Amino acid sequence: MTGGKNILIVAGEISGDLHGAALVREMRAICPGMSFWGFGGQKMRDAGVETLVDVSQLAVMGLFDVVRHIPRIRGYMRRLLEVAQKRRPALAILIDYPGFNLKLAPKLKKIGIPVGYYISPQLWAWAENRVRVVRKFVDRMVCILPFEKDFYARYGVEVDYVGHPFVDIVHPEMDEADFRRAVGIDGDFLALLPGSRDREITRLLPIMVRIRRRVAEYLGKEIPAVIASAPGKRPLIESLLPDDDFRVVENLTYSAMAYARAGLVASGSATLEAAILNLPAVVLYRVDPLSWAIGKRIIKTPHIALANLVAGERVYPEFVQDIPVEQVAGIVAGFFRDDSAVDSVRRKLETIRTKLGPGGAALRAGEIFCELAQKQGNC
Repeated sequence: MTGGKNILIVAGEISGDLHGAALVREMRAICPGMSFWGFGGQKMRDAGVETLVDVSQLAVMGLFDVVRHIPRIRGYMRRLLEVAQKRRPALAILIDYPGFNLKLAPKLKKIGIPVGYYISPQLWAWAENRVRVVRKFVDRMVCILPFEKDFYARYGVEVDYVGHPFVDIVHPEMDEADFRRAVGIDGDFLALLPGSRDREITRLLPIMVRIRRRVAEYLGKEIPAVIASAPGKRPLIESLLPDDDFRVVENLTYSAMAYARAGLVASGSATLEAAILNLPAVVLYRVDPLSWAIGKRIIKTPHIALANLVAGERVYPEFVQDIPVEQVAGIVAGFFRDDSAVDSVRRKLETIRTKLGPGGAALRAGEIFCELAQKQGNC
């Protein structure tokens, strides 16, 4: 990679890898001479990105997890900056991952590399004071949630809203009949989505299993459960299951969500995927106790689930940290008993899908970032 036609792109999580891959494909179509390198996962590699570090080495959650991994993460940043000094990318595109990327942005600007940001960190929820870092060191913020544009504009940040890339991405991987044959389920089933990080899974899956058992007791019959595994997490998930009375699927997450009667979903981007796929669900989340003690004092939003924030109301019931098994099981059992409860949630989910835009988010973002690179005379 020589000259100025290379683009640095940094994703630190599985969702960032997904969105980064779609963005790279659009940018290559717009400006074929570009090459891409940085941090990412298999999807970005499939899109042609040279990855120095894989997202599996970067994803951490909770205060204790972050503290334990600080030396290693700092080493990755030093390596990235050393390569950036040599390659002199026309543009750096940072994707979410604020703990790393908001520290990286000033360092890139210091060595003269323009910075674009795709998929805003949730500063509006917990760290409004960090907007000054964005204003000072990010040349263009490209947002995917409708309320974010006004938030950044209030602080004088150069910002665009392009819609949500999930509108194009989130579709069942196979038709319903084939999926049901694959998992061996004819009737209603419960989808469990315990997250993509190891700590997330170990904290949430056992309680999801307990809730599912209680739902079956409420209903007086067994409720089949399909667990959607993030790539590479199946062995961990299976190690946490009390028996083999669960179907664990990989690469079929959207099918599981689309065809389930109801779901238990880890808070995060999965709540938007669930909304797009019309899944009635309850949102759960847990972090380490110290992170929660700090987080509940600084989080400013009325909801934790992204789907609820987009809706402007609590469409999905949400429970954080202390998760009441009986209460959650009662809500889920209601979805299996009562068609009107399901219909009521699905009507509200339609509003969320409308607010996420018409599709084409990655294309619009690609056009913006290509324009930024062209301003450097490098495309």
